[in-house]
Amino acid sequence: MSKDPNFDDFLLDVATSLELSDNDRRLVESRYRELKAHLERPSSPLKDYLVDSESRIYAQGSISIGATIVSGDDDRFDLDAMVEINVPAGWDNDRALDLLYDALQGFPNVREIERCTRCIQMRFATMHLDVTIMDPYTAPRNEREGEIFHSPDQGQGYRVAANPFGFAVWFRGNVEERGDSNGFLKNLSDRRIANAVDRLDIRAAEQDDLPPILPVRLDSLEVVALKLVKRYLNLRYENRKLKKPPSVYVSKLAITCGRSREGLAGQIRALASHIIGQMDLALSENTGPDERNPVFFLDRLNDRWPATQDDRRTLRQDMVDLLEAMERARKGTIQEIFATFGELFGETISRKAALRLRDREAGGSNTSPNRFLKETGTVVSAATATPAIAKVSRPVPEHRFHGGMIGGAKTKGD
Repeated sequence: MSKDPNFDDFLLDVATSLELSDNDRRLVESRYRELKAHLERPSSPLKDYLVDSESRIYAQGSISIGATIVSGDDDRFDLDAMVEINVPAGWDNDRALDLLYDALQGFPNVREIERCTRCIQMRFATMHLDVTIMDPYTAPRNEREGEIFHSPDQGQGYRVAANPFGFAVWFRGNVEERGDSNGFLKNLSDRRIANAVDRLDIRAAEQDDLPPILPVRLDSLEVVALKLVKRYLNLRYENRKLKKPPSVYVSKLAITCGRSREGLAGQIRALASHIIGQMDLALSENTGPDERNPVFFLDRLNDRWPATQDDRRTLRQDMVDLLEAMERARKGTIQEIFATFGELFGETISRKAALRLRDREAGGSNTSPNRFLKETGTVVSAATATPAIAKVSRPVPEHRFHGGMIGGAKTKGD
């Protein structure tokens, strides 16, 4: 199947409506800085174990590989932080998380704090921050290898070997080495400027310019495809009792599936097909998959998933449904594509992408950046007082993606 630049245009509009804006990233930066200051304050139960020259507090998870997207009905961002301390030998496997929970009390602007099995989750208005304790291995060791704590409400606690920092370095290295050659990054940048939505309180992010602590954005076909597949899975599992496959597991497959020559839509198909292949093998053997951190074999990326054949069948069927829906949308009219994308990625996000597509085709200039999405869900334009939501009632012109250009815009994949 050849590249379809028009279809890729629409997918880019969806993807750039899901991610952190530049202003959102500024607030996230401030949260990580506050975390370090709060845990090191004089009254913190962890103060004596956090020494600047030895301990490390840093971003991990999706933010470290540039794949953070909005999740859930409340359009929130889920972020992760790691706190490294040299855990005293006398501590049991519950004490580290217990003390971390106590140390996070009183954190600025937090609404709720919950002690989970492997982390402490802090919930803010439109953001969750999961904070994990790691006990680093003694030297000599590879950078930031250690153990995190599994501490359930019932049953025996234990330690889990981990190196999320090393995984992020591997992920970024594999993406960056492949580069960009056909204008994909330029098209992505243009869409980001046009579609940026500030979901977090910009005022809370005001601060002096400081050296960045978050990794720079990582933009490539693999990362953008990963964001869209993650969004799709978030919606599919939202009301299920089954556990969702770990994001880090899907992230690794986003690299090992290889780079498609068929643009962004082709990259999504490659990832979905790769997952189907993994599930077929696991179903036939009634075990696995056993996906390992490529820089630290002891770190099993999906150690708590899948638990049953139903887990494997469900993910496989989700990927089959995704492939079928993508093909149906690719051949459909814009109205048909909008309906399909609403099912795949959420109606609000897809409506915004459809409006942007309509404006481009009509030759409009509705490119006001940095719209702010209030907690009510209302989209407010920074450039006009006219309610943006009123534009939804305007008809979207008929167009089929497999022929012609859209308003002169063209997106080329690698």
